[in-house]
Amino acid sequence: MKGINRVVIPVDTSDISKIAAEQGAYFAKLLNVEVSIISVNDSRQYMLSKIEREKQSAIDEVKKITEEQGVFTTTKLAAGAPAIEIVKYVNDDDLIVMASQGRKGFNKFFLGSVSEEVLKTAPCAVMVIKEKTKKWTVDDLTTLIKEK
Repeated sequence: MKGINRVVIPVDTSDISKIAAEQGAYFAKLLNVEVSIISVNDSRQYMLSKIEREKQSAIDEVKKITEEQGVFTTTKLAAGAPAIEIVKYVNDDDLIVMASQGRKGFNKFFLGSVSEEVLKTAPCAVMVIKEKTKKWTVDDLTTLIKEK
């Protein structure tokens, strides 16, 4: 099995993306690897510049979170279908740490689930952070490793 060489954190403008960024930064710090943040503009609307500014603002906010953890961070703003662009961006030795909005029923059917599609198609490991997930720290993980 290959080791993990990068943590990729896909983000949007939701608060849950910030939680995924915190968790991704903890894992990157533990693994001593860099973080790459990607946000995908999937809008075909005429207000592209406004949407791109919102996406870039989300990237900058999340980058600040990861860099506060002392993790080297790169960013990318892509355009297209989110799941497809995320999967194209990653390598087989990456770890994707992404948020899930937890859509159900009609909303999931109509809007789709980016995290579900990434889980199905990514060539690497994927960790999905749900809204009410425990925030792991490096100390928590170190304790778990020692217990084994």
